Amino acid sequence: MAYGGDGGQVPLQEDGDGTDVRRAGRLALLGIVIVVAAVFIAQNNDRVELDFLMFGVRTRVWVGMLVTLLLGAVLGQAVGVLWRRRRRSD
Repeated sequence: MAYGGDGGQVPLQEDGDGTDVRRAGRLALLGIVIVVAAVFIAQNNDRVELDFLMFGVRTRVWVGMLVTLLLGAVLGQAVGVLWRRRRRSD
């Protein structure tokens, strides 16, 4: 029997076969995400010229979008941390 990751002794929901339903759901979701990512990469494989401020680079569309997504996530987290820090100091 599988138990939750929070250190408690409450068993996870299981079906009749003893399979952890949450784990199966996560694996199914992961499989769907991988398939969607592979289709996205296949459809956006053209090379383009990207210019940002004084930088220019020739890369594939999906690479440019991935870098943009990662930079946005990092900057969003940084702004959130600074915002919370500022609110605590006031």
